[in-house]
Amino acid sequence: MRATGRTPPQSTARKSERAKMTANPALAERVEKRQLEHSVSWTGHERLRWLWYRLRLTVQEMNYATRRLLELQMRLP
Repeated sequence: MRATGRTPPQSTARKSERAKMTANPALAERVEKRQLEHSVSWTGHERLRWLWYRLRLTVQEMNYATRRLLELQMRLP
């Protein structure tokens, strides 16, 4: 019998533990949030409402960034 060079797939628990131990705490926080989002079951209406909220928030951030860039460019000589 011949041994193969394959390694078994790692579990998600190991990945999250590794992320928590990294120097970047934001990465560990995102992993925890992602796991929490998967553990909650949402209805279709709730999911649609959440996605609509996220879209509105993203558009607001883009508008703000554009406005700030224009303000900064106006002040240049």
